[in-house]
Amino acid sequence: MSSAISEPRPYEQYLLTLALILVSSLLVYTQAAKRLDLLAYDAAINIAPATIDPDTVIIAIDEKSLNGIGQWPWRRAIHAQLINKLSDYNASLVAFDVIFSERDKNYPEDDALLADAIKANGHVLLPLHIHPLSYSNTLTEILPIPELVDAAIGLGHVHVDLDEDGLARGLYLNAGVGSAHWPALSMAMATEINPLAKYIRQIESQRAAPYISVNTQFRLIPFAGPGGSYPTYSYLDVMLDKIPASVFRDKVVLVGATAAGLGDVIPTPIAHGNSPMSGVELHANAYSAIMHDSAIKPIAALWTYLLTFAFIMIPILVFPRLKPTHVMPYTMLLVALVLTFSYALMVYDRSWFPPINSVIGILLAYPLWSWQRMRHLNSFLSMELERLNQQPDLGFRKLGQHSIEKVFLALISLLKPRQYVFVKNNNLLHSFEKENLDQVKLHQSGKWNHGVNCSWIKLKDGRDHYKIGFGWTDDVNRQKICGFLDKLDLSPQNYQKPKRYYEQIANRISQVRDAIGAMQDMRIFISKGFEEMPGAVLVTDPVGMVVYSNSRAMQWLGNDQDALVGASVQEHLQHFTDDMDRVDKAVNAVLLEGQQANFEINLGERDVLVHCLPFIVDANSDAGMMITMSDISAIRQQQREKNQLIDFLSHDVRSPLVSQLAMLQGLRSGRIEWQPELIQEIEQHAKRSLNLSDQFLQITRAEQSAENDFYEFDIITAIENSIDSLAHQANAKSIKVRLEGVDSCWINGNAELIERAFTNLINNAIKYSPQATQVIVSVACSSNKQVKVDITDQGLGISKEEQPFIFRRFRRQRQSEISGEKGAGLGLNFVQVVVNKHGGSISLNSELGQGTTFTVEFPALEPPTE
Repeated sequence: MSSAISEPRPYEQYLLTLALILVSSLLVYTQAAKRLDLLAYDAAINIAPATIDPDTVIIAIDEKSLNGIGQWPWRRAIHAQLINKLSDYNASLVAFDVIFSERDKNYPEDDALLADAIKANGHVLLPLHIHPLSYSNTLTEILPIPELVDAAIGLGHVHVDLDEDGLARGLYLNAGVGSAHWPALSMAMATEINPLAKYIRQIESQRAAPYISVNTQFRLIPFAGPGGSYPTYSYLDVMLDKIPASVFRDKVVLVGATAAGLGDVIPTPIAHGNSPMSGVELHANAYSAIMHDSAIKPIAALWTYLLTFAFIMIPILVFPRLKPTHVMPYTMLLVALVLTFSYALMVYDRSWFPPINSVIGILLAYPLWSWQRMRHLNSFLSMELERLNQQPDLGFRKLGQHSIEKVFLALISLLKPRQYVFVKNNNLLHSFEKENLDQVKLHQSGKWNHGVNCSWIKLKDGRDHYKIGFGWTDDVNRQKICGFLDKLDLSPQNYQKPKRYYEQIANRISQVRDAIGAMQDMRIFISKGFEEMPGAVLVTDPVGMVVYSNSRAMQWLGNDQDALVGASVQEHLQHFTDDMDRVDKAVNAVLLEGQQANFEINLGERDVLVHCLPFIVDANSDAGMMITMSDISAIRQQQREKNQLIDFLSHDVRSPLVSQLAMLQGLRSGRIEWQPELIQEIEQHAKRSLNLSDQFLQITRAEQSAENDFYEFDIITAIENSIDSLAHQANAKSIKVRLEGVDSCWINGNAELIERAFTNLINNAIKYSPQATQVIVSVACSSNKQVKVDITDQGLGISKEEQPFIFRRFRRQRQSEISGEKGAGLGLNFVQVVVNKHGGSISLNSELGQGTTFTVEFPALEPPTE
């Protein structure tokens, strides 16, 4: 059956064009897709970072300098000494990212020293900031003190605006309060270095109230890399003459804070999250961009509209001329074209065109155009659905389709009531010990009424009236059974054939509705059946190509539906086994001989039992194959743990006992002479056996612990007890264990298990740390009711290759073996079991030779009231 498909009318294309233009205009005007445009810009600048300016260096006020010179703020005489040094080194320009907005009250004479040093140098730029003095005040220009302003060669603002996602991507070249008359610090630097540079400062004639911030000439910064890309030298090293003078000769020097404690860190799209960029390095990147004319300018709003409309017109004009199968690839090609155009414009013209509005318009054009085409297929689909309506559907849909008596007998078999009664039209049909069944008053038909030890319901089916009662034993979980009964819909359901209407359209709608309902019921029945199976399911055709897979099969095989269907099952399984002969024999036995076959295979970290059997759809089709995969990883893991336990008992526990018996036998036979050290050696073997047994018992106890046994306690007390219990080991190695953070933090759990877990972690930190180091235990309670404990040492560290397996039972890292420290690999496994039992998480951050930090998190509780 076929149907002619009419061509779309011209006005329909005009309506589509108008709709897309309106949607795109709204997107551009409201900037609804700005966050996506920011992500596109981030991806673009990360493809090709800018070049680092070789004539720019940074002197960093870092943690090292703070530790060496003292607490911030420093005396201004120190900054004066730095400027004098840079004057001697012949630095071409010095720019400070430190605001000296107040006079030095402790050392007033230092202000004059700093001003003299700046004036003597003659090439020093100072920053200013635009910020309210308090939350209740208006914006204010915060300038250095007048002596420093007079001495400096110029001023530049260091204000950086963050985008909606909290990242800094650019800055305004001019800013101020009331008028944009202050250049950015980077612009002031570029002007001083090259007054005739191509990038001439332009101040737009714009005036505002004296308390309103005015910003002009926004430029995006092409960053050269993440934080630390520019040559950076510690302030302390420069002051101690550890840096050669040649490093600063004829260079532009920026001085600013990089220490995290000073707060001058800014997240950027090229280095946010784990490595935010310091403010001074951001200005270094901006200066390099201005000097090399590589700063990126957002295109004007008018051009944004025009380019967006131009890109949207392409699919409108081209889609009608393409085959339907080519429209989707062409849509993706157009999306790639828009993104490529935006990137090329940024690279070659240093202009940024936000592409996402055009991308959204193009992506909207495809479904709208498809909807237009599908509307012209309506007559064809209607006729096909008429044919589908003639196909059989599922006979069973709801429980009410069964007779009430059948449901009653099934409930007796399922629930095993102590007494029961079934009455139809006042006639007793079924009963057992009805005289002992409690009575309740029945109100609403079709709703269960529950008593102390009984449940009753009344039902109506046409002219027939039913009453059902059950009695329960005292030890039965009545609440569970009553909840089950309340969910059952026992109301009789009588399905009739669809009505025939006089109007043909109404008949067609009825047929389509019933056909779709039958298809949905069948699809749900089949798909639910396969999806709810405990394992993966694959169905193949007679030659072994996959025609169906459930979601578990896609997950286990690591492919989506499109990748699985249409390829042979051997092609999918060959990636997971080296013994393809076994797989081929099983497939051949099913498809060629009609026999069942089983084999085992490993899918990643999952051990799987594969069962293959013939699959026959109907008598007119050839037999295919159904493959069910069952996850037997738990069984195999239990076998491996059993083998590990046997090895543990036969070697780690048995070995010290054998050594003790050998020593005692040697003493008895006279082969070993009595020495006082012998008692100590026997004692060490006995303690090791006892320690291993104790660790294993502790893990077993932790695994069997239940939340019903948990109680509220202060985790700080547990940590302090752990530290006190390890004081002797720490003192023996001159290791200082320091507890930092909050004074009290309550959790719900088992204090003894938590204390033992922290004892293991701190003991490992002491055991694998060199002499005269320190172990820091830091505790913090976050606002989202999480307690976080960090245990940091300065020890051997753990290699990246071993970190994923460090919490496995009987697993010891290679560095521990080399260091000679004895153990069975149970301590960290015990810690993980305890943490998981308490609903927490544990992670580690470590590098070889640089120490290890274990981070443990638990759900926190509110402190108990007095």
